[in-house]
Amino acid sequence: MWCGALAIVCLLVLGSSEARKGFGPGEQDWGYVDVREGAHMFYWLYYTTADVSSYTERPLVLWLQGGPGGSSTALGNFQELGPLDSNGAQREGNWVQHVNVLFIDNPVGAGFSYADNTSLLVTNNEELIDDLMTFMLHFYKLHSAFKDVPLHIFSESYGGKMAPALAIRLDEAMKSGELAQPGILKSVTIGNPWISTRHITREHSKYLFVNGLIDEDGVVQIDAQEERILSALKSHEFENATDEYLKWYDLMQVLTGKMYLYNTQTHLDPSEDRTYGYGDDFVRFMEVNVSEALQINGSYYASQVMDVLGSLHGDRLKSDINAIPRLLNETSVKINIYSGQLDCLVPTTATLSLIKDWAWTDKSAYLQANRTAIVVDGILQGYEKIGGKFGMYWINRAGHLVPSDNPTAMQYVLKSVTQYDGKSWE
Repeated sequence: MWCGALAIVCLLVLGSSEARKGFGPGEQDWGYVDVREGAHMFYWLYYTTADVSSYTERPLVLWLQGGPGGSSTALGNFQELGPLDSNGAQREGNWVQHVNVLFIDNPVGAGFSYADNTSLLVTNNEELIDDLMTFMLHFYKLHSAFKDVPLHIFSESYGGKMAPALAIRLDEAMKSGELAQPGILKSVTIGNPWISTRHITREHSKYLFVNGLIDEDGVVQIDAQEERILSALKSHEFENATDEYLKWYDLMQVLTGKMYLYNTQTHLDPSEDRTYGYGDDFVRFMEVNVSEALQINGSYYASQVMDVLGSLHGDRLKSDINAIPRLLNETSVKINIYSGQLDCLVPTTATLSLIKDWAWTDKSAYLQANRTAIVVDGILQGYEKIGGKFGMYWINRAGHLVPSDNPTAMQYVLKSVTQYDGKSWE
């Protein structure tokens, strides 16, 4: 699918601003953007199916998958919040029925995105954000009607590093007139965010012990391994830190009897998909069903994901704890975090500890806000605390992939954050 040196040519050939019939209900658009020569980023846009006279009446939600290397157009789309699930059945709690949703396979090498040569894959978060910014510039050129439409970024997990950094760059570009209209970027919302390795690793053994998944001896072993991770980070031995993290994962699996890291109350059969959107059955679904419907080369899907992990190996555990306070202090962008209570990878207590350490100008408004129950149709779904420009959502019966585990709660969060119909929850 090489499109020549000029990205705009690639856009015109592979992506059209005109809505099309794709895979599933509603109007869609998809295609490739050459974010660099030889680096091709795939996106899939769903225009809302809400009962409105124009799709521009509803916000645009940009969904960034975690990983790094998770496929937004696959995992986010078909397993979490898109209009169809991976069996082709309609998802009752899908987001497209309320808002426009833009999925991007990011970084290059994830999902259907690919590089002509794996040496072109990004090696750090700054390069990753550079590619996303190039994509967004071209997206708004091609879909100019969205320049006046409120934009909300949603993400999870590794998105804790990607989404805030992207928001800072987008806000700067909008203020300079380079991209869309100033103030169009309204919020960043991240689920179970991997932001600070230090805060996260300090909570793993506590979470496992309190939930009966390890005993006192297990606590000692987990803590010792976590210290090896932190020691490597302190010495700026970043690749070694990731190596030690992988050893921590293996140890945790041995001690817990192969507990599912993303949801401690779910023990999956080993043959089931634990691979963040890259299980054999799901890969075939993307390679055949989806690629045929979209008329793209299915062989690109998942072909470079392991190379992505290798390329970012030394950057994965680096923390960026300053991006969110910067957004809160320097921009009008609102920040929201949601956390599934059953997640071991990024325990809720780790997120709360990080929030406690953050400082921003109107933090007192958040601290003084009441924490209230989220009740939908008489069922307790979680809790929320919102003050000033910051909101925290505790989600019941959910782990790392909250939209998949508790779609009802995430429907609440989506509406609360985007106010997509101009009304708040009653």
